[in-house]
Amino acid sequence: MEQLRYRAYLCAGPHCSSRGCAALLRQLEAALWQRGLDDAVELHAGGCQDHCDYGPNLLIWPGPVRYAQLDADAIARIVEQHLAGGEPVADLLATPEMRRK
Repeated sequence: MEQLRYRAYLCAGPHCSSRGCAALLRQLEAALWQRGLDDAVELHAGGCQDHCDYGPNLLIWPGPVRYAQLDADAIARIVEQHLAGGEPVADLLATPEMRRK
């Protein structure tokens, strides 16, 4: 059994839910399983992360590393590059303008 390396929190608040977070959660679960990372990544659908204008949002620990404005392509890239490869996907990271003021 592989040791847990990451915790990932996909926002499932009302704004992210209306933007398709349920489908992204299913895709994320499937991608982790297909890459054999289901034991290395603890995945949670959580409450609002208070970055509603930029959702769906994903927060990964250790970090925190915050991804924003996610879609299916972004999820695939995050799984391959960050969760499997250990390197955050720079162009998908939440920018300072997206942080809560």
